[in-house]
Amino acid sequence: MNTIKSNLTQLRNRGYIEETDLLIYKKCTKKELIQLLKSKVPVERTVAARLLGNYKDKETMTSLIESLAIEKKLYTKIAITESISLFGEKASQLLVKYLGKIGTNQHKVLPDKPFNKNNYPLPRDIVARTICKIGVPALKQLKKCLHNGEYEQIIEAIDAIGFISYYNSNYDCFNDIIELFVEYKNDDLMMWKLLRALQAFPNEKSIEILREYSNSKVKQLQWESKRSLKQIQRD
Repeated sequence: MNTIKSNLTQLRNRGYIEETDLLIYKKCTKKELIQLLKSKVPVERTVAARLLGNYKDKETMTSLIESLAIEKKLYTKIAITESISLFGEKASQLLVKYLGKIGTNQHKVLPDKPFNKNNYPLPRDIVARTICKIGVPALKQLKKCLHNGEYEQIIEAIDAIGFISYYNSNYDCFNDIIELFVEYKNDDLMMWKLLRALQAFPNEKSIEILREYSNSKVKQLQWESKRSLKQIQRD
């Protein structure tokens, strides 16, 4: 019994809530919920994030995104990202500015082993993950980011574009991805990201590029090229 209580306490400390928690704060105003996002209690921040998903104004959206930038607790982060995603394309306009700027989980160097699962990897960047929840409506802003963003934004935007394109069979960003192969041909980390993204675009040009890089002197580029080829052929 003590073990169960201990586990629940740990979950609560990470922002885990139950539906009964929402009922307690259901009558709070929007202003009160925005204030609750700043609470020192993770559970209260999660409740606020969930309930703010009922509002669709710019103030609420901005407050949620600002909270995401500083939030450390897992379940609270999840609640915030889910509510932000409900704003659709409007949220993506603000979110792209935060790509690569929150947390330290992004790829900074090439990996030391290949990714062997038969799916498209979920981005490690928390903002890219949030944008992926928005889906196709976010592609317009992501495409702009590829051409106008900072390096750290572009490299995470590629992950989000690849993920969204792959799971929605959307090819709107293909030419934009191809353009980056020329611009960043001497950047191994960027090339690795681009080769990963090509699995979302099953066409002759993608296959041609992937076959070329499957013989790269950089082993990580070989891995990713061969994996993307395999994904295209599997699908």
